[in-house]
Amino acid sequence: MSRRIIHCTGLAAALALLACSMTSCDYSGPQPISQLDAPTTENALPRFDPVRQSDRPESAGVAKRSSEDRLAILNSAMTQIQRACLQPGGEDFKLAVQRLNQYFDGTSPSEYQLESAAREYLKTQMPANVLDELSNRNWILRDTRHIEDCMMYYPIANRIAGNGDNLSRVRRVFAWVVAQAQLVPPGVLGFGGLQQAYARPYDVLLRGMATESEGIWAERAWLFIALCRQLEIDAGLITYSRSSTLEPAVPRYGVNLELEASLYGLRRGVKSPIVWVCAALIDDKAYLFDARLGLEIPGPGGVGVATLEQAMSDPAILERMNLPGESPYGTSRASLVGSPTKIGILLDSSLGYFSPKMRMLQQELGGEYRTILYRDPAEQREHFAQVLGEKAGEIKLWNLPREVERRLFSDAQFVASIQQSLSLFKREYPLIFARVKQLRGDLDGAINDYVTLRFRKRAPRMDNKDLAIPDDVQAGLDAYATYYLALALLEKAQRDNKSPAQAELKFRNTLELLPEPGPNQPYYHMLRWGANANLGRICEATKDIPRAIAYETQWDPTIQNHGNLLRARELVWQNPFAAPAMTVPSAPTPGPKSPAPSRN
Repeated sequence: MSRRIIHCTGLAAALALLACSMTSCDYSGPQPISQLDAPTTENALPRFDPVRQSDRPESAGVAKRSSEDRLAILNSAMTQIQRACLQPGGEDFKLAVQRLNQYFDGTSPSEYQLESAAREYLKTQMPANVLDELSNRNWILRDTRHIEDCMMYYPIANRIAGNGDNLSRVRRVFAWVVAQAQLVPPGVLGFGGLQQAYARPYDVLLRGMATESEGIWAERAWLFIALCRQLEIDAGLITYSRSSTLEPAVPRYGVNLELEASLYGLRRGVKSPIVWVCAALIDDKAYLFDARLGLEIPGPGGVGVATLEQAMSDPAILERMNLPGESPYGTSRASLVGSPTKIGILLDSSLGYFSPKMRMLQQELGGEYRTILYRDPAEQREHFAQVLGEKAGEIKLWNLPREVERRLFSDAQFVASIQQSLSLFKREYPLIFARVKQLRGDLDGAINDYVTLRFRKRAPRMDNKDLAIPDDVQAGLDAYATYYLALALLEKAQRDNKSPAQAELKFRNTLELLPEPGPNQPYYHMLRWGANANLGRICEATKDIPRAIAYETQWDPTIQNHGNLLRARELVWQNPFAAPAMTVPSAPTPGPKSPAPSRN
């Protein structure tokens, strides 16, 4: 993001790395937004017109409906939104739009207006026509997509966070995000001549893969920020600028300046900010989480989570993030203190969070439909300004979420690219049903489904029992089911405070099943990297230090590699005279039939 962290080639006297086989991966930035072809009507997502006030049943107002009728309408709308992900292309969103328009029919027009402070702030951040959309009284398809996303995020965030103080809760969520969303290099999820598209957190959760690179890609960070929102924790991306009098910048390979400028709302020729890490505001302190490395920034002495204040006052905080002679971290205390633009913040620009309609709906929801749909943007800005104090630079909207939202409803190529990366999660295959169960917390149901799904021969499709799932698709389902089974078993073990031995076995099965990723190999082979990283964390937790080091020093061609090596170095520092790292078995050889893992 702020700079390329050069991938490491070894840790002195303790660590050894494997050579990278991903020589054909495209590390360049994605295609500029302006260069993408215009969408075609037949390939774009279906667009449903809002129900006009005059077309709504009983349009004289809500007074004509009993409270029981209104509750039934609201429950119907929420149920349809909740099940839409398992019935893509169906009528659920369209019906939900109609129900929401019915439910809020007769609401005073003043309820749809932005608060003055919010309007004044947003006027500086977005075009007037976009700002006006926020006060539109009609519910539309885009609104239901925002509701669907938040209804997925809320139970995840609160289930994983558990009880305790807010910092402990956020740390659990961050660890879960890192375990669930492994990093892949930019460009590798583009298929069939389509560029890899930026994925919203919902889609990252489904496919379990995210990209973090140079500020243009920040998908795991966006997921973490979205889950923090459901805990009512303000979070954003920290930015700063580099002074020419400071140390030279680490080369930023593959950066597309035109694209970068569009995502940060910059004028042509204006230097973009350096995007660093996530800041979560807890007890009026900005705690630092590096989603790129999959690490919290350690506090003083390597204990706890560092705050921005600590990082800007104690040089040792960020010096600890370097791997001397191997891989520079790139951001230092001097970088932050010397920033000519001070410390900036990028806030999630998803329009739904700013819509008065979402504020009204959030107040109506409870029980199983409870979710956070709205956050006053002016209050969020002021919160960051208060915490940062005199260090605060520009606190603005991060354009990427809004751009993704727009393209999902207007750009056929963008939609096709997202759908390609989710091809194994089509409703005709069983994987989507198991994954949604897992994300919604039905771990036993998901585990049972994954076990049933794996290694089936000529399994029937979900939508047509007379058609069998193709062998190449089943191979992908086998890989995902094995890996997601491990993740589900890991979460269950952590929830029940039990041994993660079963999860460890299934992660090892993933390594037995999948060859090393490389040219002309299926993209799901990259699940190997997530299996290695998760095995390293499991071995850390069980105090199996030699094996933890062995897994954490396996090659990963993403910026996560730096984070894995930092974890391994910490283990070496804790006990430099411990047994040497153990040897990890070699990956299977690519071929039409890779060896299947054991079922025990």
